[in-house]
Amino acid sequence: MTHTDGFPVIPTAADSLVIAMGERFDVTVDLADGVFPLVALPEGKSGDALAVVRTGTGEAPGPSARPGELDGGIIFATDLRASEAADLKAKSVDRTHDLVLGGGMMPYRWTINGHTFHDSSPQLVRQGERVRLRLVNRTAMFHPMHVHGHTFQLVGAGPRKDTVIVKPNQTVAVDLDATNPGAWMIHCHNAYHGEAGMMTTLGYRA
Repeated sequence: MTHTDGFPVIPTAADSLVIAMGERFDVTVDLADGVFPLVALPEGKSGDALAVVRTGTGEAPGPSARPGELDGGIIFATDLRASEAADLKAKSVDRTHDLVLGGGMMPYRWTINGHTFHDSSPQLVRQGERVRLRLVNRTAMFHPMHVHGHTFQLVGAGPRKDTVIVKPNQTVAVDLDATNPGAWMIHCHNAYHGEAGMMTTLGYRA
């Protein structure tokens, strides 16, 4: 892995990676000569997606192919570290917002701080502030959280991104600079979660 969401990271090797809706990765892949399966498995569901990578002659893998790399070293974006070029300059945090991710399947309702989007209040910031968002997942689902109009860095020299997976019962803290005035969406990039309420806004006050 060399980049995530368009920003460089310290190059990190792995056998496979977890990628959420909305995340992007730049990777270099070492290939031998032959024909190889490229497989994507959905988290918590059955089925898979299969592509074929061909560098030479050989028989194409069947639909049930499962590369051994899927049982090897798996990496999340949260395991990566920003390169010096992408690192946010050190600065004290001016404002912190906790975004508690809640909800469930029965009824099918997903919330931020106990509210669906139509009942939510904006997360207010001022121009020029360093803002920390604490994404607190109180559900049993993965939530790839995305902020519009800004990029953030995971606290502790993590990668610079605009979308990050928050695992079940995990808290991820990210810092951003409030330098783009407007009203910007913060939402789960699982579209069906966002549509069911897991959205709010980042808003600038005078």
